[in-house]
Amino acid sequence: MATNRLPEGSPSDPPAATDTRTDGASRLTFGVEEEFLLLRRDGGVAAVAPQVLRALPDDVRVHPEWMQYQVETVTGVCTDLSALAAEMSAGRRKVARVASTWGAVLVSVGTPPFGVPGLAALTDDVRYRLLRERFPEAAADVVTCGCHVHVGVPTRDLGVEVLNRLRAWLPLLLALSCNSPMWRGGDSRQESFRRQLVTRWPSATVPPRLDDAAAYDDALAERIAVGEAVDAAGVYWFARLSPRYPTVEIRIADTGLTVADTMLHAALCRALVATALDEAVARIPAAPASEPLLAASLVNAGRYGLDALVVDPRTGALARGRAVLDHLVEHVGPALLSAGDRSAVSALLAQRQRQGSGAARQRVLRKRLDRTAFVAALAAACLHDPFGRMRRRPTPSKAPQVPAQRAPTDLDAS
Repeated sequence: MATNRLPEGSPSDPPAATDTRTDGASRLTFGVEEEFLLLRRDGGVAAVAPQVLRALPDDVRVHPEWMQYQVETVTGVCTDLSALAAEMSAGRRKVARVASTWGAVLVSVGTPPFGVPGLAALTDDVRYRLLRERFPEAAADVVTCGCHVHVGVPTRDLGVEVLNRLRAWLPLLLALSCNSPMWRGGDSRQESFRRQLVTRWPSATVPPRLDDAAAYDDALAERIAVGEAVDAAGVYWFARLSPRYPTVEIRIADTGLTVADTMLHAALCRALVATALDEAVARIPAAPASEPLLAASLVNAGRYGLDALVVDPRTGALARGRAVLDHLVEHVGPALLSAGDRSAVSALLAQRQRQGSGAARQRVLRKRLDRTAFVAALAAACLHDPFGRMRRRPTPSKAPQVPAQRAPTDLDAS
């Protein structure tokens, strides 16, 4: 296997930070892991990931995934949002180019829109086989694609402090990222059906509130001891300390339909971590969050996206997701400014408001298009250049056009 394809647990080439300075978000490095589907042009899955991985050039950081019709790309360590976006764009294009030689297209959606072949397409991997044997019900159906954002933290103890402050924001982050309405050829009637699927893994929950890294390790060991995971990497908390890197790993989001969707999520995640670090150092206590309210908020966010009632960490009460998003932007404003991301995030949020969620965009396209055209539109969205409009202002976007309202005006990522 070529050096660009990192095995699970590899310590080399991490997707996020090793810089341990804490003086502002501008010092925090970050990286992104994005999971994708490989589909035939008619929407069927294309179990050609092994062939695609072997054929990719060594400058593409990519992993095999759970099924042979999935791949995961990994960025390098980044400090700049535009550099992160450029890496994501390049990775998507390179994988898509090789996949096309095997009759497949790369799409970035949280769940397969049409049928899946079950465990017949499971990737041949010792760890995956163990998971299949330990959790047969989850293994058969949980085929999802998520986006994992890594942000560097100075110490594991501070990382736990960060997690304590992130917990209550996780429903809002899910609501913002929803991109998985389709399942087995129909509409699931949820914005993120992925959320419902991943919770079939028994450890896929909000992380517990803990005092320090020792308590965190004890909690991990307990999850393994009671049979909820096979190892530390298999404790699928929606935010956790990375088992491989000196980072906090935020795992709640559906994979982004476009690079711009992932840019927005990654920028907000880094700003949240920076803000949490500042609060931890200043000994500002983490806001308490009701566990039942958090659990209900995640269900609501998966069903209704930003229209859902979710917990507002600033008040501890339920509020509409759109109002909580405004509070989030205000909460992390200084960190966005420090990182130089404020104007980019403002533009990305305005675009998100115009276009609607990835789920809304998928629904509009599916109503208009047959299967083949729908898959082609998803593939175009996956590869759309987030900087294209800035470089080609006089030229209209090449992305597929869709009606306004809750749906996007286009699938543009700029």
